[in-house]
Amino acid sequence: MSIDATGPETRTGDNNPTSQSDTAQPGEPVNTEPTPEQDAIDYAAIVAELEAALAEEHARANDLIEKSQRMAAEFQNSRRRQERQLAEEIERAGTHVVKRLLPIVDDFDLAFTNLPADLDKDASWVAGFRQIQKKLHTLLEEEGVQVIPVEGEFDPALHEAVMSEPSDTVPSGHIVGALRAGYTHKGRVLRPALVRVAI
Repeated sequence: MSIDATGPETRTGDNNPTSQSDTAQPGEPVNTEPTPEQDAIDYAAIVAELEAALAEEHARANDLIEKSQRMAAEFQNSRRRQERQLAEEIERAGTHVVKRLLPIVDDFDLAFTNLPADLDKDASWVAGFRQIQKKLHTLLEEEGVQVIPVEGEFDPALHEAVMSEPSDTVPSGHIVGALRAGYTHKGRVLRPALVRVAI
């Protein structure tokens, strides 16, 4: 009788299944690829992070836009204020010059109102002075200076009464005559007219 030296038959893998990692030999690579579920979780986290960063950048951009718009508005307001101040300074300087010219205009007007009777009114030098007087009046008109009317009812905003007198032809409270011309400059009283008023 002979004896089988191999002993009972043994099978691997039939009754004792093992995973790939259990059977991997040392030094062999292990499969570490993420599952589809892990991929979905990772992508959702990345998208959420990017959306948060985008929202932060949007907020920063809006803040910068608001600051730049505020600075532009402040610059425009400052420029308008400076232009207005400059215009006011120019107008004040012009008014000052016009006021200094008025006494000269008064002298010319007074001189031609009181020409001597024996004076040759057609002399060339008289005509020359009349041209100077005319140029002065034209200059004042171009600068917005207007003569205040001295007819009709007395207006304390435009006239200054220096005397009152009875009159048979002019109603009470109306102007009888003017002693000195008055002027307005661009709608504002530059100098009131000196007048006589009927009582």
